[in-house]
Order: sequence, then structure tokens, then C-alpha cells
Amino acid sequence: MKRNLLYTMAFLLLTLVGSGRSTAAPVTTLADETLTYDVIYKWGFINKVAGYATMTLRNNGSTYEAALFARNAPWASSIYSLRDTLYSTMSNPGLVPQSYIYIAHENKKYKKDIITFDHSGGSEVTATAQRFKRSAPGEPLTENTVNFEGKAPAVDMLSSFFYLRTLDFDNMKNGETSVATIFSGSKPEKLTITYQGRTTVEVNGVNLPAYKIVFTFTRKGSETSAPISGWISTDGQRIPLQVEGQLPVGKVRAVYTGPNP
Repeated sequence: MKRNLLYTMAFLLLTLVGSGRSTAAPVTTLADETLTYDVIYKWGFINKVAGYATMTLRNNGSTYEAALFARNAPWASSIYSLRDTLYSTMSNPGLVPQSYIYIAHENKKYKKDIITFDHSGGSEVTATAQRFKRSAPGEPLTENTVNFEGKAPAVDMLSSFFYLRTLDFDNMKNGETSVATIFSGSKPEKLTITYQGRTTVEVNGVNLPAYKIVFTFTRKGSETSAPISGWISTDGQRIPLQVEGQLPVGKVRAVYTGPNP
């Protein structure tokens, strides 16, 4: 799964909000919320806010509607303009993904993926992705369809954080893993979440107790990107404190900045 800065940023944000405002018990009901994040890029002496994101969740009765709006900072836009929008519809109750939309505007390029899930196969989940792409302004819009299949539980980039909210960190042993199939617009991958115990992490100059977890992506037994590390608060809210991932050049760190005023 190819990841540029904003794609990595988006997943870091999703893993951050993945355990926010929940207890260790599996989620059954969620309140509407709006959360905001900063993403910091570090390479050598460069240590700057590279992007921002807003995460929303709305309970519509029979479904949950989640959205993530991500963009890079003005200084980064002057180099390479990036704006991503993700939408996910999940069942209520159950938090099972039904559809997922990924829209990307990257340096005048446009891409849109629409994924529809089919969970009727029990342990086998299938999905169909409609993919639209425009390589430059004025160029024709191309379209193709891709079919997926994988083992349950199956998630997308946005609904994956609900999967994380079902994990009981207090009763997990160091090195214990949890696995899901994750569908992007191109290929299914295995998402493995490894619990690495309790530790502390510095957030805004303060050391806070945290659970540490590591995310890895594999396809046909081979890793498809560098592992991503996450730190989640040990209190009852399970506030996401920090997530960090490597890029081909430098690394990116996502930091929770709180609810909107």
C-alpha cells in the first residue's frame, strides 16, 4: 500500500482517534463528536506542523457516519498541495463498515475510491471498489472496478479506528496481537496491532502514562510499509496521545489537540 505524507498522516490520525473517549470494553454506543489534530513533520533540523485534520462522528440512528478532513499546512502546500477527505458508514449497532469513500486532491491530481462491503459471507468478507482518477486538470477522468475478499473482521481506513476501540488493553499481554483485514482502493492487506505494554510519553512537555501499540501492514507475508507506533492514555477515556510513522524521508508525528472550542 503506497503511502505519501498525507496518506500516512491520515492513518496516523485514524489510529489516534481509534481509542479516544472509550473504556476498555467493546464499544456499543458512541456520542457525536468533533476532534482536531496537528501533524508534525521532522527531518533533520526541520520540525514543523505539516498538516491538520478534523474528525467527526454522527449517530444517525440506524448508522454511524464518520468523516476525516485532512490538509497540509500552508508552507507545505506551496511545495506539494494535499487535501484528503474520507467518509465511512457503519452499522448501528455493531459498528460494521458498510461503505467507504476516499477523495484525494494531490498537486492538481484527483482520485476518488468508493468501496461497498458485503458481510453476508460470515468469516469471508467481500467488497467492490469503484476507482476514479484524473492525472491533471483538463485530463479525462478514468474509471475502473476492483473486487476484494478477505477474512473478517474487515475494515477500511476510517472504520478501522472502531475496531481499535474494541481492544481490552488492560487484559492484553506484552506482544499480544489483534488482526483485521483492511481494504484500501487497490488491494486488501492484513493489519496487525501489537500491544507493547505500559510506558510513558511526553505530550506538550508532560510525561503521561500510556499504552504503547504498534501497527504493521502485510500482504502475502511481506510488510508493505514501515511499522507505525501509537501511545494511548491509560485513563478511562483512552485519549490518544501520540502516533508516529516513518516516511521515505523523515518521519511524521500526529498529536491530538482536543475538541473544537
